[in-house]
Amino acid sequence: MSANNTFQMVNERGWRRGLGNLLRAEMGNWWKTKTWWMQALIWTGVINLTIASVVWGSPEGAPESVALYVLFSCLFPTIAVIIILQDAVIGEKESGTAAWILSKPVSRTAFIVAKLIAHSINIFVSMTLLPGVVAYIQISLAGGEWLSPLNFIAGLMVIWLYLLFFLTLTLMLGVLYDQRGAVIGIPLAIAFGSQMLLALIPALSFLLPWRLAVGAENESLSVAESVIMGVAPFSWVPVLSVITFVAIFIITAIRKFQNEEF
Repeated sequence: MSANNTFQMVNERGWRRGLGNLLRAEMGNWWKTKTWWMQALIWTGVINLTIASVVWGSPEGAPESVALYVLFSCLFPTIAVIIILQDAVIGEKESGTAAWILSKPVSRTAFIVAKLIAHSINIFVSMTLLPGVVAYIQISLAGGEWLSPLNFIAGLMVIWLYLLFFLTLTLMLGVLYDQRGAVIGIPLAIAFGSQMLLALIPALSFLLPWRLAVGAENESLSVAESVIMGVAPFSWVPVLSVITFVAIFIITAIRKFQNEEF
């Protein structure tokens, strides 16, 4: 009886085999530990304290405040996302945990999907939603009028999409490479070297996620800013492009992991 109480029955079939158990374990790593509230506290504090002087002292009001909020909400947490995800697969391969888990009734697709779902939800809540709620209140109070809550929520989804690009990219690289240098270096180069790339190849502004956070040349608003302020963005192509890249990264990670040897 004690053994039966210890193990959980696996009822899923096909690619979902073991997904429920894996997802509970991945979610538990955040919500049953201090990780979630520490991340939420860090990013709520970093983002809102950084923009506070502009929010309360800028004569331009909400537009400049929103611009800084979007910029810092995209760029700062990106570093944490890359650091957290670089260990998601490589760490378990190095420790032998991945081989042990896959020796159970668990599909390789479920192994990747569980990490994707858990980290996507956790990062949204801790790094986007909770800091965003505080920023919404702060910007609205300082500006003297409440921003549209629906527009702000839509803007949060654009910011989350920006982070999802680097989450899925790092997850895929963790499957493709065994060296942490490449897994960390490539996403960081894309995140913080985009301006140089865009200066050389302007067309990349419609492909890379940078324009979700920063306004295009001769344009005052990024896509996320435009959505929050309730105006039409300079283009929806960056959103569609990033969604496409996210899908490609996920599919590549799943297919490559099918052939991984342990």
